[in-house]
Parts: sequence; C-alpha cells; structure tokens
Amino acid sequence: MGQMMDWGEWAHRVPLAKWSIILAFSVIGAIMQRDMTWVGRAITFIVGIAIAVVFEEPVRSLLNLDGSYAAAVSAILALTGRNFVAYALRASKDPTAALGEILDIWRKR
Repeated sequence: MGQMMDWGEWAHRVPLAKWSIILAFSVIGAIMQRDMTWVGRAITFIVGIAIAVVFEEPVRSLLNLDGSYAAAVSAILALTGRNFVAYALRASKDPTAALGEILDIWRKR
C-alpha cells in the first residue's frame, strides 16, 4: 500500500510559480464578480484554487499535454472555478441544492 504524504512535504514539491499563477487567477476570478458579496467572492477564490489544484493533472493527461502546460491549464481551471460558483450562487434559486447536485455529479451518484 502507498504511504501517506505529509502536507508540508506535498507543499514543498509543488512549484512556487504554479501556485502563484493559481492564486493570481483565483483572485482575478473573485474580483470579476462585482455583484457578489465578500463572502461570495471568498467562496469564488477558494473554489478556483481547489479546482485548479485537483483537476490540473487529469486535464493535462486528457489533452495529452506535457508538464510545461501545467501553469496555463491551472490558470484556466482557476477561472473555471469562478463559473461554477457563479452558477451555484446566482443562477440557481437554491444555491445549497445546486452545490449538492454538483457534488453528486462529481461523486458519480
């Protein structure tokens, strides 16, 4: 079985440039939401980071891109996270139910 990795070790292995780009584009995504409250913008920021970190490698593999595209794919995914939050908070009449549906789709239920 695989060994669990410490968070500090994991953070040390991730390149600083990639994290800078993820954070920058998550901030841009949060700032673009002018009609949201600060709580909505904070959620946008956090979801942008989460999506960029979780889905960067699978998207690169799906598109057959090498590691040099990691920063660009992360930036696009950070802004995509903004779109998910905008849907859940603005377009849906019940944001909690919409988020539950998105999580169910993600978990394949």
